[in-house]
Amino acid sequence: MIPSAFLPLRSALVGIGLGALLATSVLAGVREDSVALDAVYIPALALTSAAQSDASVADKARAAMQRLDARWPALRTSLQASLAATPAQAAAARKTIAAVESHIAGGRKAVAKGDFKGAHDALEEVRIDLMKARTARGVDYFVDRLTAYHEPMEVIALAGLQLKPQDLTPAKKAEIEKAFAEARALWRGIEQNLPRPADYGLDAARASQFEKGVADETAALTRLSDALRGGDAAALLKAAQAIKPPFARTFTAFGQNS
Repeated sequence: MIPSAFLPLRSALVGIGLGALLATSVLAGVREDSVALDAVYIPALALTSAAQSDASVADKARAAMQRLDARWPALRTSLQASLAATPAQAAAARKTIAAVESHIAGGRKAVAKGDFKGAHDALEEVRIDLMKARTARGVDYFVDRLTAYHEPMEVIALAGLQLKPQDLTPAKKAEIEKAFAEARALWRGIEQNLPRPADYGLDAARASQFEKGVADETAALTRLSDALRGGDAAALLKAAQAIKPPFARTFTAFGQNS
C-alpha cells in the first residue's frame, strides 16, 4: 500500500506523464498532417518551377496543382486542429492556415492562366508560413530544416548561375563565403538529424532518392569549400551552381507525383 503522504506526489507524476504522452501525440499529429500535405504540395511546388523553362512539364504541373486542390480541404481541417493545443495557439493556427489557403488559391489561379512563375512564387510562401508555425509550436519537422537551408543555398546557386568569372569581385566572393558558412552549418544540422524514412511516408524508391540526394549534396558542398579556397573563379562559380540539383532531389523525395 502506498503511504497517504505520497499520494499527491504520485498523482502529480501521473498527471505529468499523461501530459507528456498527450503532448507527444499532438506533436506527432502535426508531423503526420504535414507529411500528408507535403506529399501533394511538394510536387506542385517543384513542377511549377520546372514548367517555367520546360513547356513539356506544364500538364504535369497542372495535374499536381489539381491534386493539391483536391486534398487541401481535408488537410486544412486536420492541420489546423493539430497545430492548435491552446486558445492562443488556435488563433495563430487559424491565421497561418488562412494564409496558406490564400497562397494555394493564388497558385491555382496562376496555373489556370499558364503563369507558372506566379504559381511557384505563391506556393513558395506555403512552406515558409508552415515552417514558422511548426517552429513556434515546438515541432522539429525535418522538411523545415531543408526549407531553412534553401535560403542560403539559393543565394550561392544564383551567384554561380548569374555571375561570370570576371564579375567575381572580392566583395561578391565574400557574399558567397558568408552564404556558404550559413548553409554549411544548416546542412550539418540536417546530417545530424536524418529522419527514419517510414516516419515521413517515404517508400523504397523515395528513400533511396533522399539518401543519395543527401550524400550528393554533402559532396557538392565539399567541392564548393575547396573551390572557395582556390583561385579559379570559373571553377568556383561552377561549384556554386552544382549545389542546387542534389538539394532539389533531396527535397522532392518528400513529395508524391501521383
